[in-house]
Amino acid sequence: MRHTSIRIVMLGPLPEDGATMTTGLFFFANLLFCLAYIVRDMAYLRAITILAALSTLPYFYFLETPLYSALGWQLAFIVINAFNLTVLLLARRPVALDDDQRWLHQHTFRMLSPREMLKVLRPTQREYCPPDAALIEQDQSLDQLILLLDGEAEVYAGGQHRATLRPGDFAGEMSFVTGKPASASVVTKSPVDYLVWRRRDLEALYQRDPRLKDAMQGVLGADMARKLTR
Repeated sequence: MRHTSIRIVMLGPLPEDGATMTTGLFFFANLLFCLAYIVRDMAYLRAITILAALSTLPYFYFLETPLYSALGWQLAFIVINAFNLTVLLLARRPVALDDDQRWLHQHTFRMLSPREMLKVLRPTQREYCPPDAALIEQDQSLDQLILLLDGEAEVYAGGQHRATLRPGDFAGEMSFVTGKPASASVVTKSPVDYLVWRRRDLEALYQRDPRLKDAMQGVLGADMARKLTR
């Protein structure tokens, strides 16, 4: 009680115009909180929340008895939201793609953002296959997914030609997705450079970022539709 009375004598009551200003800031802060709940973009939500929390600080501090607990919680909210906002903004930075990556994004991974595509490409291995060699054999169990980068390959089922695979096309995707043996053979028509995903590497990637699994299924579906149309 003694501490409270001494503080009142030292500081005196807050001037009326000052009280009006801090109260106005408090109401402004609550309007910002309402706005934050309306916006859908997470970065805007966090930025508005930080501004709203900052606007409440003068109100809690200049009360006749400052609410230090409320000040502490508001500062904690500001720090947490500032950290997450920084992470969001860093994740949205433009990524630099080389010529091959730009080509792949335009032809195969258009459904993914450049950053997502780079995450998907990270566990791949680049390999080479000479002409007239079997890239995939019919009835073979596949534990890998193949994407042609350069060269062409022919698809044969039951000894009959079914399709021609070109750069940007996946090979063996049906067997890879279903887990069943390959329904066709894939024979290189020319020297082929290709990327390979091992199943265990893709599964590890999906565990770290489950959204990429749905994204990759969409990419494979678009690839199959493109080849059927062609």
